[in-house]
Order: sequence, then structure tokens, then C-alpha cells
Amino acid sequence: MADIASRPQFTGSRVTRLEDARLVSGQGRYLDDVEFPGMLEVAFVRSNRPAAKILKIDVEAARKLPGVKAVWTHEDCPLGIKNAGFDCTQWVLAKDEVRYVGEPVVAIAAESRYVAEDAADLVQIQYEALPPVLDVRTALKESTRQVHEGKSNVFFHRERKTDGFDEAFAAAEHRLSETFIFHRQTGAAMENRAFAAVTDPFTGRLTCYCGHQSPHELRSELCEMLDLPENMVRVVVPEVGGAFGIKASMYPEYLVVAWMALKLRRPVKWISDRQESFLADVHARDGVHDVEVAFNSDGTIVALKDHMMADGGAYTAVPFCGAIGETVTAASVLTGPYKIPHQATVIDCTYSNKTPLGAYRGVWGPIASFIQEGVVDRVARYLKMDPAEVRRVNMLSDEDFPYRNPSKMVYDKGSYLQSMEDALRLIGYEDFRKRQAELRKQGRYIGIGISVFVEPTASASSEAGSVGYEACTVRVEPNGTVTAALGLGPTGQGHETTMAQLIADQLGVDVTDVVVLHGDTDSAPFGGGTGGSRSGTIGGGAAITAGREMRQKLIKLAAHALEASEEDIELCDGKAYVTGVPAKSMTIRELAQLAYTNVKGLPPGMQPGLEVVARYLPPFRVSFSNGTHIAAVEVHTDTGKIDVIDYAVVNDCGNLINPTIVEGQIHGGVAQGIGEAFLEELRYDRDGQLVTTSMQDYLLPASVEVPRMKIEHIQTPSAAEGGFKGMGEGSLIAAPAALIGAVSDALEPFGVMVNAMPVTPAQVLAWVDQAETSA
Repeated sequence: MADIASRPQFTGSRVTRLEDARLVSGQGRYLDDVEFPGMLEVAFVRSNRPAAKILKIDVEAARKLPGVKAVWTHEDCPLGIKNAGFDCTQWVLAKDEVRYVGEPVVAIAAESRYVAEDAADLVQIQYEALPPVLDVRTALKESTRQVHEGKSNVFFHRERKTDGFDEAFAAAEHRLSETFIFHRQTGAAMENRAFAAVTDPFTGRLTCYCGHQSPHELRSELCEMLDLPENMVRVVVPEVGGAFGIKASMYPEYLVVAWMALKLRRPVKWISDRQESFLADVHARDGVHDVEVAFNSDGTIVALKDHMMADGGAYTAVPFCGAIGETVTAASVLTGPYKIPHQATVIDCTYSNKTPLGAYRGVWGPIASFIQEGVVDRVARYLKMDPAEVRRVNMLSDEDFPYRNPSKMVYDKGSYLQSMEDALRLIGYEDFRKRQAELRKQGRYIGIGISVFVEPTASASSEAGSVGYEACTVRVEPNGTVTAALGLGPTGQGHETTMAQLIADQLGVDVTDVVVLHGDTDSAPFGGGTGGSRSGTIGGGAAITAGREMRQKLIKLAAHALEASEEDIELCDGKAYVTGVPAKSMTIRELAQLAYTNVKGLPPGMQPGLEVVARYLPPFRVSFSNGTHIAAVEVHTDTGKIDVIDYAVVNDCGNLINPTIVEGQIHGGVAQGIGEAFLEELRYDRDGQLVTTSMQDYLLPASVEVPRMKIEHIQTPSAAEGGFKGMGEGSLIAAPAALIGAVSDALEPFGVMVNAMPVTPAQVLAWVDQAETSA
């Protein structure tokens, strides 16, 4: 049987995104567009202290304000968020003590947000200040005050070492050490977090609206924390204006709004403002790594040691603690694409009086890449070798696969060395080095940075939850069009297009005849949501599996109706026809009419209708994407300004579903990488106050700061259905290391080797001044 499924028309093609027409024309429906008669709006009074005992809360004046319907403290809403495995509860409204600036203390529901905000200004809270714990090294000291009284500030500790590490480290010809520092950041999505809830007056059923990455995970968490059965809660995810991991967490505001809807019997909505987002959205990337490397004179790296310290904030986020995710997973792939045989890691995750750490795109990836590429560049500079050559000496090659790294992670086949060589060609590496030498004579400083990344994708566990499979329902409607539903939680990735491409190829219909639904737990099958670069691989596998099952039903039905064998039926161009006899055919619409309305005309044993649900579990624990990013920058030593002057990417995420969408992900990841490398930092002062609470202080890259990129693809198929690998995080994993490496390379004449992100113009000027003063 030969049909369109074996000759794909849409998979691998640059199909224009189907969802964009409504989004760019203002027809998208976001959470703030959700309105119900009698809806109340909520404002929160948040802690303005990083650490303090609550002595008294006076809400009487707020309650008396006209239009206010409820003013709640912990006594009115005694709900808590607890991460399984950690004896630490975050009360949704603070009880007795506050532990970070921005922690909710009082919730106010009123007829409008304006009234609620006015009432919030009338709330009086008396505090007794406590000394705040504000960095991981301080938190590790036994003499430091405990953030949670009676509990160690170290909530996670682990030590691992490969056999023979000490001997290998000691026997190496050279050793270097460095401390790598990662400052706080956040996802800074275009649409702020929001939540709305309404109860059915007849059934009491609760419907919650939320911009979330995993609708079923959110429903499960709400039901557990509200003590409700899952068939009494519906979660609807409208359009989501960006997520990047921060919208995979459970937040206090969600539970408060849901509880208010249940208790007040009114629709209730909360929309975060930008200041609240900076204060209360989960943060990321707050860590210190003390690293040592042992290597030989030929550039071979033999051992790597890292004491990984992460500041987890005041509470362990649910369902994903960022401090653990950023360290444990980084430790699992710390050696990246390099054949470094020995590794030792010590992990310490601590509490502090700062916002909890959760997921942000790439999670561990930018950390591990910055360390592994920073180590290679330091080895190269110490040995006076070309950085590309040191990479070649240590790089995985084709004969190494499947490769088991020192953490016992098994890499499936990739194109690590090829991707680097192709990227070096794209950037014009040899010519760049010649130009660099000439410009240095003129007092201009350009540099090049190489980042060869490895990205574990399609894992069972991510910030979206711990569901290792994905589900897809495919229904051919009576008119022959197709409706599919998946448990994914897209937030702008183009799932409506990519999943439609896969299903259309299975059924032999046009991609525009396939509608993909998502984000409603009443209509979508239970699934794992979107996170950890899982959607293309696992969601795509579910779409193909469901499409294949539906194809078999259509073929069986057509063979019966056309009096042909199933092996002779082809599906193409919206028709089923007999091979070699194209005139002997039926349209998909005609087959659907037969399936729904002519029960007697169905093949023996076939049930009426055309609907299937399929679940797909990949045949591996994880699949590894890879690639190489190379950045070229010019550093202006008179102003400290850094310009990205060229950028090359060679990406390998297995077989491509839609190259345009893949490249869009690359563009966005590099843009965020520029922010991480040069601009974005959540800064706390010595009193524990966050001082970057607006876009004037927390800087994001503008379009003029993002370079045009040279992109090429390598396709090394995975063992997954379709041969896909995930790729949503790879560019943010690779870009910061490439960009920072380029700055270090540019400033090599000044002896600079960057060890922290972001790099600012003031730092550049200080480095240059120090070098010139010392000269």
C-alpha cells in the first residue's frame, strides 16, 4: 500500500503558520478578554519586606471602601503550596511571617481593579524585621539565620564522582580553576500572568482560565490543593502571550482566585501588572559554580570538578524547583559534547529571602554550556592553542555513539563535530582570525565565540510535569474536515500548524482542512503539556499515531465501499482511490458521510463514526538535539559597548516538521541569549529589595540588537516516531556561551576571561582600565 503517509506533502515543508492570521489581526482571545457578568477583580497587598514577622494586619478601612466585596488574609484562605519531598509550605496568603518582597499577604476582591487597588492602599501591616538571607554562600554557613525556622537553609545536597576521578585529576599535566557566576533573570513574557475562575450556579463545577503550559497538570494541582475531584474542575487556556517556563508553575494567586470564586459565588479575575511580574513570577539562573579542570599539554581534558551552588529563593516552586533543575540536570550533561572521562560534582541548593526559583527557557542549559565552553576556552588560552582545535581534540565523533557520559546519560547519535565544522565555515573562521589580527593593530577589538551544545529533549520530567507520553484525538467530521485535540499547552510555538502538518500527511488531506484544538481539559485528552522541548517529539508522535489509526479506518472503509483490497487503497488530495484506477475513488467527505449516516454500509465489525484517540510514549528516556552557535562581536573599549556583528547556527534536531518554525525558535532563542549575556539581571540591594521592577531597569534586547543569522540544518533522526528531536531550548542554551566567549576572545589582549553574566559596558571599561593600569 503506497499512499501520502509514505510520501509526505506537508511534513518538512515551510507551511505558513495557520494560527497567525487571527493573532496578527487582533482576533486572538487572551485571558484579559475573558469577561462574565458580575465579575470581580482582585488586587494583592504584597510584602515590602524580604524577611519579617507579621505582627498585625488592619483591613477595616479597606473593607469599608464602596465596591469592595472581600478582603482576605490567611485566616480567610488557609491554603498552601507544597512541593512533594520538601517539608516546606508556602501559604497562599502569608501566615505569621513573610520571606520575600512580593509575597502575597492580603487579597482584595472588588467591582473593579481600580477599587481593589485603592483598597489595597488602605491596608496597614505591622512587621518586625528579620535579617534577610540574600546569597547562596551566606545561606550555606551554619551561623546564618534559617529562612524557615527549624529547617536547614540547605534543602538539597548531593555529591557524585566517577571512579578513578582523584587519580586522573592528580595525574593530569595541568590544572585550572574558575568561579562562574549566574545572576537572576526571568522569562519576562509579553503577556503577564493572569487567572480567572467561575462556578456553575447549578452544578457547582469550577472553570478556571489561565495562561499555563500544562492544562491537565494545572487541573491536578488545583484539585489537590482545593480538595476537589477532577471532574468538578475544568481548566481552559486561552491564547498565551509567551511563557518560557515561568507559566508552568503553580502560584498563590491562582489558588486565591479559585477559592474566591468558590466562596463568593461570583466570577473572579486577577491580571498581574509588570511590577508584580518581576516581584512574583518565578526567577531563574541564580547560581555560583566553583570549577576546576585537569588537562594535558595536547589539549585533552581528563577531569572536571564543579561545586554547584544555587539560590532557590524562599520556597521550592511547584511542580518544578528551579534550583534543583538548574544544578542536577546541568550535572547530568556538564561535559556537554566533549569526551571528558571524569567528573565530580557537589550540589547545594539553599533557601533565601528572594523570589522562588523556577523554570526559564533552557533551565540548566545556558549554565552548563557557559561552564563547559568557558573551560575549553581557558584551556586553549593557557596552552596557546586555537579554541576550535581544542574542541576538535575533545569532541565526540560518529564512532562514539551511543555515548555514555560521566553522569551515565546515554546520547543517541548526533552531529557534534560536523555541526561545528559547518558553523566555522559559515562564519568564515580563518578569514575572521586574519581580520581580527589586522584590526587589533588599529586599536579595534573583535572576537569570536564557539558554543557546541547538547540538548536533552522529550524527557518524561520537565517544568510542565512528569507525564512521559502525549495523547491525541483525531475526528473526521461528517463533512470530511478534521478536528484534532492534544494535551499540549502551546504558548506561541506553532503547534496548530505543525500538528496539522503531521495529521494531514497521514490522512491525505490539505493542511488547512485540519483544525488542532488544545488548552481545554474538557475536550483535550490527558497529556503532559508543553515544556522541556517535548511537544514536537512526543506530541508529534501522538499526532502521527492517531493519524495512522484514522488512516487505517479510512482505508478499511474505502476498500469496502470501492470493492478493493486495503493494500490497493491510496489516500491523497482529499480522496481515497484504487491504485492504478484513479477514477475509482471516493472523497474523504463521502467516506465520512458513509461512516456517520449509513450504518448498514459499514464493513463488518466497524463502529459508526470516525474518531480515534491515541497515546504515544517514546522508546527512549531522552533524545539529544545538538548544534553549534558561533558569535562574532566587536567590543568598543572607549565606551564598553558590545556589538554583535555576525552570527552562525548549525542546528540538528532530527527530521524537521517545519523549517520556518524551527528557524523562528532559533531566532527567538538567540534574542533571549543576547539578553542573558549582555542585558538582563534581576538585582537585589543589600536590604533585600528588588530594584529592577520595570522595563526601564530590567533590559530586554531590541530588534536592532539582534543580528541577522546564517542558519543551516543537519537532520540526524531520532528513534522517535517521525525521527524528530526537540529543539525549543537549544538556541538559548548555546547563545549566551557563544556571545560571552566572543567577548573574552575580543578582550584577550587585555587578559580578560569573562566568568559572569550579564556583561555590561561598565565592566568592560573597568577591565580595560585595570589592564592598562597594570601594564
